[in-house]
Amino acid sequence: MKSDLKTKKPSLNKLLITVVTVVFNGVKFLEETIKSVINQTYDNIEYIIIDGGSTDGTIDIIKKYEDKIAYWVSESDKGIYDAMNKGVDAATGNWINFMNAEDKFYSNTTIEKIFNTKQYTTKIIYGDVIIDYGNFLKVKKAKNFNKLWQGMVCSHQSTFIESKYHKENKFILKYSIAGDFNFFYNVFKQNDKTTYIQNIIAIISLDGVSDINRLTAIRQNHRIINNHKFNLKYNLYYLYLYVEQFIKKIIKLFLPKQIIDRIKKIKQ
Repeated sequence: MKSDLKTKKPSLNKLLITVVTVVFNGVKFLEETIKSVINQTYDNIEYIIIDGGSTDGTIDIIKKYEDKIAYWVSESDKGIYDAMNKGVDAATGNWINFMNAEDKFYSNTTIEKIFNTKQYTTKIIYGDVIIDYGNFLKVKKAKNFNKLWQGMVCSHQSTFIESKYHKENKFILKYSIAGDFNFFYNVFKQNDKTTYIQNIIAIISLDGVSDINRLTAIRQNHRIINNHKFNLKYNLYYLYLYVEQFIKKIIKLFLPKQIIDRIKKIKQ
């Protein structure tokens, strides 16, 4: 099940920004994501939704806003990065952002503040996010790409990737959780230009794939780094991360959730 692609008319004054939402059985939270995209004050947005064959009413939500969506499809896929690659293939904009279901733009003016007057010559534009822990919010500042060996320096929801570049460098499916880390690490190793902007771009849920499967994400990140070059410093750091995750699991078994949340707030 899919729609025809509604191509936007070229604008001499404004770049076309493609926003892709990937969803599977997300009827509870998809509508809020859609509204955060279609209510943007920037008026040259191509919105694409890639659904993985939902059976819970997600399609009804998509059809409700069909007139605001440039293209949508509902079909089975090989995982989140296969779905994201489908979005890359369908995109016709100058820049691509992934705002997946359960996440949303920080404000209705987010895209306008980034693209309304400024031109960029880099491959990646990235900024900060707010993490929604359920009962409190926390600002997470993005880091420099030279810290990428330690893990993700930004979230994919807070990035805009040049469309032509992304079509030439898609997500690799063998990394079920760390496909985005592999993509960004390749950007870093190839010395491709990135631009950090001091804007909060998105509010993201802590229920993402890599957040739920944190240990698997660390393992895949570690493998990706070693695939490039063995580095003793990096490997010692990942040994520390494995130990840290083990200790966190033990703590969660014994400490009440309220105390754990207080610790997270203090770290903020």
